[in-house]
Amino acid sequence: MGPVTTNPWLIALINMTIVFGVLIALGVLMSLIQVVDPTRAKAK
Repeated sequence: MGPVTTNPWLIALINMTIVFGVLIALGVLMSLIQVVDPTRAKAK
């Protein structure tokens, strides 16, 4: 079985989508950690 596609633009688009998806997921994870951070100073 050969490669699914040999179109370099499609391969680049798939890879960029994966990279930006992971970056967005990391951003969301950082925001969640900031919300539930037990070590931050409590507001008075």
